[in-house]
This record gives sequence, structure tokens and C-alpha cells, in this order.
Amino acid sequence: MSIEMSRKSLTDVAFSLINLARTGWMLRGIPGSLAETVAEHSFMSALICMELSEDVKDLDVEKMAIYALLHDLGEAFIGDVVKNFSSSVGETKERIELESVEKGIENELAKKLYGEYSQQQSREAKMAKLCNYIATYIMGLRYREMGFRVDDIIENTKKEIEDFSRELGVWEAVKRRYSL
Repeated sequence: MSIEMSRKSLTDVAFSLINLARTGWMLRGIPGSLAETVAEHSFMSALICMELSEDVKDLDVEKMAIYALLHDLGEAFIGDVVKNFSSSVGETKERIELESVEKGIENELAKKLYGEYSQQQSREAKMAKLCNYIATYIMGLRYREMGFRVDDIIENTKKEIEDFSRELGVWEAVKRRYSL
């Protein structure tokens, strides 16, 4: 399957992500006016990269933060797909997102960095993915404080954070900083 589309500037993509609420929150009853957008999530993920770099040394924090800002670019083309579905279609979703970014975005640097993040080869790409999980966890805690039933997302994300941060050798730093 080949995707045909007109190429977008990064500001066009940003506008799409600014206006795209994260589906998982909406499915749990969080109204659109309160639902975190994909752009807000990416921004929070980038800030967490910067914050966590104070505890985890020998990382290119600028690259981590940029990976975090760009990690959901594909969602500007295919939407925010809920975790249960995206887990079941796995590589197909990732392939479609990667192809959409490669064919749909004008900026060569953004395409290159998105590809690097998607491949998950570098420690910085993996740390940016971890920060993505932490951002989801933190937002879940905020929604729970507001009275929304999001415990499933909190618990599942907490497990992903623990497993992935142990794999990366940063569990103690993550646990200490984010009270896990």
C-alpha cells in the first residue's frame, strides 16, 4: 500500500497535533476541553527528557528532547490510535506512520530525526520513549486527581516505565524523581 499526500510544513503538522486530543483520555470520559492534545504530550515528554538528564548522565539531551518533540509526528496523518489497537497492529502502524512522515513532511531534518527515533537504536531515542511513558503517567495522575477513572492507564504505564527504565539501567533515578 502506498500513501499519496501533499507535503506539509512543520507548522502545518504542529497545528494538526495542537488540535488532536489523545484518544485514550477521551475514551475514559475526559471532555475535549480538558483532554491533553498530542502536542501537549510531546512538549511534556521533551521537558521530562531535560529534567531526567539531570539524573542520567552521558546523554545528548538536546537530541533526546527533539526526539520527544517529534515522536508523534505520524499522528498528524493517521490520528491518535488507542494503545490496545496500536499494540495489536504494531509494525503496520509504525510503518504507515513512518511512510506518512517521509512522504508528507517537507522538512528533511524532521524526517531524519523521526526515523532515528522510530528505529530505537540509540540510547537517546530509547530515553525519549521512556520520557513519553513518564509524561503519560504524570498526566494520568493529574486526571485521577480531578476525579476521572484512568487507573488502567496509570497502572499500565507505570509497568512500562519500570520495565523500560530497568532495561535502560535508569530505574532508580526514575523511581526517585517521579515517586514511583
